[in-house]
Amino acid sequence: MRNRINLIKLISILFVVIITAGGLWTYRHFRAANASLTTEQITALAKKTPLDGQQSWLRLARAVLAAESVQAIAAPVEPLNNRGEATRVELGYLLFYDPILSGDKTTSCASCHHPDYGMADGLKKGVGIAGRGYGAQRAGTGRELQRNTPSLFNVAYNPILFWDGRAGTLEEQALEPIFNQDELNQSSAAELIKRLRSIPKYREMFAKAFGFNSPQDGREITLQNIARAIAAFERKLNITETAYDHFVKGQDERLTTEQLRGMVVFFGQGQCAACHTPPHFHDGVLSSIGVPVSPEKGAPLDADPGFGAVIRRQDGFGMFKTPGLRNVAGTAPYMHNGAFKTLEEVVEFYNDGGGLGRGLDVYSQDVQVAKLDLTEQQKKDLVSFLKSLNDTAPLPIVPASVPSGLPVVGK
Repeated sequence: MRNRINLIKLISILFVVIITAGGLWTYRHFRAANASLTTEQITALAKKTPLDGQQSWLRLARAVLAAESVQAIAAPVEPLNNRGEATRVELGYLLFYDPILSGDKTTSCASCHHPDYGMADGLKKGVGIAGRGYGAQRAGTGRELQRNTPSLFNVAYNPILFWDGRAGTLEEQALEPIFNQDELNQSSAAELIKRLRSIPKYREMFAKAFGFNSPQDGREITLQNIARAIAAFERKLNITETAYDHFVKGQDERLTTEQLRGMVVFFGQGQCAACHTPPHFHDGVLSSIGVPVSPEKGAPLDADPGFGAVIRRQDGFGMFKTPGLRNVAGTAPYMHNGAFKTLEEVVEFYNDGGGLGRGLDVYSQDVQVAKLDLTEQQKKDLVSFLKSLNDTAPLPIVPASVPSGLPVVGK
């Protein structure tokens, strides 16, 4: 009897060992297979996965990051001739908010690129000279500009600037709005330098930022140094702390099940990552997607030539830079013409296949933009994922005052 009991105990122990070993093998096998899945395989698996299967979607989301070789965002590379020393960044920060740069001394860079509006303005198209206030307050107060105001967040990572890509560096970009007659409308370089040199605080700050034992007599106040200071500040406007970023670093709980599903759509059936490539969520190129003048299906194609006007060739017609998606939920409206008011409208446009998919005569539409056949749930999940790209860090602080003594926008 005792031998029989011992035999039963032995069999039970062996059974537990076998089951445990089998479970461990299965777990390891699943992880190994999961890690080697392609994005296409993950997309197929997603169609069979219950919507409320949080752990399953977590595994799929992790698998798609591995399949796409997604990396965490790193610090931007600063040019050798304009490293972001604290003195330059502080100077650029004050210049950015100072209306002294504009012809009539009422408009600053921050009038159109304000923290309260995601370093943009919340308008369909920007308002330049003669505008008053900032953000939505500027609507109808001054000259409407040709295009939507892009956010300045993460511009340090973008190799092309302005919607039509006509600038390649922040230093090059910084001066153009100042002397553009529709924007800050500064009359001349000589007038701008004269103004800044008349302010003791700016003479001191430029000497510290760009001089080597330089006297504080204004000699360091040059157009080149004005551009370098503003660019140094703009390179610090980086969004690197989002729920998505925390997830990439291993914090599984930072994304909801809906956002996990949306991530799988983003990389998979939605094909968003083909152009909005992590970690910056843009590809640094110009392309044509056939943007209409309004979100309604049947709306005509927007006539803005974009890059075509820069190179004066038809093959650049309608080409615009791929905007980054970090903080995208806070920078509506969207596209170069502000045609879409919501992310839902943007997703619907891409789901239709861009301008060609809506029957528009688009010249050389990007081949990546094609009909997606997303379900209503997938579209909703995709929008939810895009919201995980919102910044979780505090907004940039608007200075209480600037060296010119002029009113600071937003204060």
